[in-house]
Amino acid sequence: MGNSLERQKIKEAGIIITSFVASYEQMKKTKFTDQQNQQQSESSTSLSDVNNSLKFIANHLWSNEFKKLIKKPNFLHSLSALSLYKVGNHSNQEVYRLRLNVRYNSRWCLSWIQIYGDAQNFADLVNVGYGRVLSIAFCKAGGIGEEEDEEILKVLEHFSCFLGELHEGRYYRQLFFQPLPLLVRRTEEQMEEEGASEELEAQINNVGYFGDIKFYTNKAKAKTLNHFIHRR
Repeated sequence: MGNSLERQKIKEAGIIITSFVASYEQMKKTKFTDQQNQQQSESSTSLSDVNNSLKFIANHLWSNEFKKLIKKPNFLHSLSALSLYKVGNHSNQEVYRLRLNVRYNSRWCLSWIQIYGDAQNFADLVNVGYGRVLSIAFCKAGGIGEEEDEEILKVLEHFSCFLGELHEGRYYRQLFFQPLPLLVRRTEEQMEEEGASEELEAQINNVGYFGDIKFYTNKAKAKTLNHFIHRR
């Protein structure tokens, strides 16, 4: 695919994604239930188009156009919103599959930004509530989490690494940066607002996925405790 065509398709994909989220969030302000809003949003903007747009972007994460796109707060906000997209128990298996894929691909894009981003990208993630997103994603209770053990494990792994690099900095890749204590504090506040500390305690006894969930739960707890010790 030529560079100009690729750039144009990434721009179009970004517009489809942000428009979909804007439509859904506007409907949430009405008197309808979340489920009714979601179904209406899906009918007004094709869920399939959103899924295809996310897949296309996920396949072009190294492009300069994607790096430009993630500098736009409304696009990052849209990725965060879709990473928590409710799957539910839809009778239509195709709709159910598309909802899962939307959530998976948006989380993949966010995790790529976390893994390969610089200090400014980290600040942008915190600004759109990435700590809140990760907290909600691994919570299983209260209708928040429909995640299987594998998905919980992935979220916990990203969560512990994100906290660790905020607190300790990054020194092992080209995009290194110093510790970011102000971002640590804001991320911790987002965690506290979502009750993440209590959920971490609950996951301590989860021996699923060959004990890896317990390992990364303890790792995330250690990063959190480390922060509170240094904050005193």
